[in-house]
Amino acid sequence: MSLERIEITPFAVIAGEILQQRKTGSLTIVHAPLRRNLYFAQGELALITSTAPEDSLADFLVRRGVITGDRALPLAAGDALEAAARFHESGLLDMSARQTLLREWMTSLFIPLFSLDEGTAAFTDVEAIEPDKRVFLQSMPAVVLEGIRAITNGLVLRRSLGDLKRTIEPDHTAPFSLDAIPLTDAERTIAEALNEPQAIETFLKQFTSDSVTAARVVIAMMALGLYSVITHAARPIAAIDDSDMHRDLELLAAIGSNDQRSLRAVGVSRQLASLDHYQFLEIPRAATRGQIAGAADQKKHQYNPSTYPPVVKDALAAINKRINEASEVLQNPVRRSAYDKLLDQRTGRGGGDELQRRAAQRSIANQNFQRARELSATGDYYGAIVLLKQSVNYAPDRAEAWHLLGACQERNPKWRRDAAESFQRALSLDPNSVDVLISLGDLYRTEGLISRAQSCYEDVLKIAADHPEAKSRLAAIRKK
Repeated sequence: MSLERIEITPFAVIAGEILQQRKTGSLTIVHAPLRRNLYFAQGELALITSTAPEDSLADFLVRRGVITGDRALPLAAGDALEAAARFHESGLLDMSARQTLLREWMTSLFIPLFSLDEGTAAFTDVEAIEPDKRVFLQSMPAVVLEGIRAITNGLVLRRSLGDLKRTIEPDHTAPFSLDAIPLTDAERTIAEALNEPQAIETFLKQFTSDSVTAARVVIAMMALGLYSVITHAARPIAAIDDSDMHRDLELLAAIGSNDQRSLRAVGVSRQLASLDHYQFLEIPRAATRGQIAGAADQKKHQYNPSTYPPVVKDALAAINKRINEASEVLQNPVRRSAYDKLLDQRTGRGGGDELQRRAAQRSIANQNFQRARELSATGDYYGAIVLLKQSVNYAPDRAEAWHLLGACQERNPKWRRDAAESFQRALSLDPNSVDVLISLGDLYRTEGLISRAQSCYEDVLKIAADHPEAKSRLAAIRKK
């Protein structure tokens, strides 16, 4: 089983990989309260089932006025995998009409998944469902394209593009030809414009007047394999700037080319991660508190939101947040000293990039940890694991993240060894954590490693002599 978090790997990317690699299996999408299972055969979508009654074929046919509620009951009963077969067996309408309705039903469930901004995706390699249960779409590339066109959320578009620094080129070995894809004239012009390797951001800059369409075309071409990414030497995953994840590609088109002041403000907001606090405030490292305060006030006046159009409010919010952060850090002697030490420790390559990259990593790690706690509380352990793995990768010194990762992993018996390793990592960071010791002891006890479990509980009592849970667990072990 492979797990993905849709915030990290958007649905367009997941669907594209399944299509290009011609995978056979089941893809489960969980986005509470939504839960849909998508069944693929050689990369082609064969059926979708859902836990939501309104997603059923019977409900769809009633809404379309094809059948009445009473006639829908037999179709709604029984195994959801049999829905298409039951519809054909019902004798309603002719074969052509049934096939058309089935494809429309599948499309109505598939298209919205491209716009999901969060959730968990789990793909399992299993045998394809029987042919008589399948509802093959006439053109999988066309439906994928339609799903990408339906994305209106700028954040989802941005995530689906991925790292804008990546270089793309036309892939002449793609399973589909550009001529076979039902593009509009405007889309085809953009798609055909890539005739040599270019960075994604460089390619998109050619179409500032229609940046959203250009973004959708690039996403679609990569999903369908018509554009391929040129792989260079491996570089850290964190090189993808966190602020990139929040850019709205509709900004350029909405601002227009005449408002240069707003465009410059957006440009500054996009450079924040490459500047340290001194560079951002345009002051020397030896600046006095008065100089710092003066520079901060000047920046606030320059980027006063009331003097800009609403469309750039997010960019201005990011700039003003950075102004406050830089001012607070540099005017506090203790925090400034710590910040200067961090500056001195940077690699020197890329100026402030390294410092901001590390700060972005910590920010992502914290966001992922907080979101993972919410997901684990609702029972979405798979989603939590995906986020926590990235969290501990970016911030490996956070004991509570390792503890939560272990707690989620132990929910699956196949991952209990991984859970034990996660608990041990947490203990290496915080040896006196009684909660982690109890968790590790419980895991050992479940696995039948009684002596190890007993040692964990005894260690708890050395730290907290009256710990009730450790006492009760030890008593239960000794009683046996």
